[in-house]
Amino acid sequence: MIRVFLADEQPVLLAGLRSFFIGTEFLIVGEAANGFDLVQGIEKTYPHLVLVDTNQNSFQGFSESFVNNNGTKQLRWEFKIIEYSETLKSVTKPCFLEEVRRIFFKGKRYRAQKTNSLTYRETEILGLIVQGFCNKEIARSLGISLDTVKEHVQNILRKTSLSDRTQAALWAVRQEIVSL
Repeated sequence: MIRVFLADEQPVLLAGLRSFFIGTEFLIVGEAANGFDLVQGIEKTYPHLVLVDTNQNSFQGFSESFVNNNGTKQLRWEFKIIEYSETLKSVTKPCFLEEVRRIFFKGKRYRAQKTNSLTYRETEILGLIVQGFCNKEIARSLGISLDTVKEHVQNILRKTSLSDRTQAALWAVRQEIVSL
């Protein structure tokens, strides 16, 4: 599941956006009606994708909240931001979802399809390992238990015939399962 955080000042639009994602590969993990709640929510829910209308006053400049004085991100995981506008608000549900998928999957760090018999979740975890996440950070990022992460890591090592996470990370990059 792709974890999504929604942000809009208008409750009716939030409800509409939420309804668009029902029954899809997207899971709504949080919503915000102002910039403060958006930043707090992102830090608590570890989304993969944030949809926000930055034309609204309370969300302008919110992405700067995640950058420190030397211009680098303060967060330990990456997420994509889709800044939607009146144009995207006026399309049908299928067109909206198609556009979200197009934007989200363009340049994605790990592939959604199975590779060497790895499941989607195992590939997702492998991508986070390559990014330097520890098991606890992976569990928090994906909203799963630490034991579940450990089980997935063991499955990855077993399926790839590798002995540790470092070897798995190097293998994943060499095999182009994930990219840097």
